[in-house]
Amino acid sequence: MNFYKTLVLTIVFASICYSQDFSKFSIGGYVDTYYSYDDDKNGNSLRQFSTIAPYREEFRLNIAAISLKYSDEKVRAVITAHYGDIPQANWPAVPLQFIQEAYAGFNPAKGLWIDAGYFITHIGAEGLYPKNNFLTSHALTTFYEPFFQSGVRIGYDFSNKFYGCVHLLNGYNVFADNNKNKSAGITLDYKPSPKYEFIYNNIIGNEISSPEPGKLRIYNNLVIKFFPGKSIDVLIGGDGCIQEKSKIDDSTSSARMFSVLASVRYHFSKKFSASLRGELHNDPDGIMSGVFVDSEGKSTGLKAYGVTFGIEIRPVEKAYFRIESRYLIADKNQEIFTNGTETRNTRFEAITNAGIEF
Repeated sequence: MNFYKTLVLTIVFASICYSQDFSKFSIGGYVDTYYSYDDDKNGNSLRQFSTIAPYREEFRLNIAAISLKYSDEKVRAVITAHYGDIPQANWPAVPLQFIQEAYAGFNPAKGLWIDAGYFITHIGAEGLYPKNNFLTSHALTTFYEPFFQSGVRIGYDFSNKFYGCVHLLNGYNVFADNNKNKSAGITLDYKPSPKYEFIYNNIIGNEISSPEPGKLRIYNNLVIKFFPGKSIDVLIGGDGCIQEKSKIDDSTSSARMFSVLASVRYHFSKKFSASLRGELHNDPDGIMSGVFVDSEGKSTGLKAYGVTFGIEIRPVEKAYFRIESRYLIADKNQEIFTNGTETRNTRFEAITNAGIEF
């Protein structure tokens, strides 16, 4: 019911605004449906490590989103309402579950924008929507990154090649603050030519909920985009995290995590493409993945790697059909998957989905 209230308010607001000045407003929408399968029969309704297509063996709705944008020379605003399995699995409880982003900003000087409100995260090589990524599933690197944030951001276009932004946030993947501390981050985006783009992001802050003792976390994210030719796209993402007082065997020492992904997409034509992704996640002390006990009785964090292959057909520019398969392999002692009778450290999965934007 809260979603429908949000949707109605968005549409009413849009109607009122359109009656004032049509040219400054735009409305867009996006719908993605899916069917997924994996051989992990763990009895949970949600598939492990799956922010997209999170339910197995059902025809379901990934997301239905509608967005209203206002754009003027000195003022801008965005509100996006969404519904489906992606917000249900990854967003906070209602009513915030149905608000993907909602912010307003102003332009006090040329190239400078100050925005405040709810945002999609600035961290990551892969985006939230399947339509914006080479593949539908998210790599483990993306799975443990934040998806949303709230606060203030100050961005400046230094030139058509360099952009910088400072973020002051309530915290890592939270709308409401979970402690009395704030987190801060930056974005540095350098595009020396149409063939290359380098992006560095970070978030620094104490992300431990009160009243637990604080632990400073420094989370770094590097993204490299490379377009060597008209038919090939390359995407590389890497994350490195340090969190103080977090090692499993020494609570006074800092723990480290790193995670990488590398994807390549080849366009056979405007309507047909194929993508391949490799990924590695190494979080020995469970900073992001949490701590669990392996088959040898040792406490550990997730260590895993995987490979994904997918194809995409676009009958028209704004619509697509995809099918992909993924194979995940955890550390040999991390038997986190099961076939119903015995545990194992591997999982095979497949996703088919279709989407359209308007």
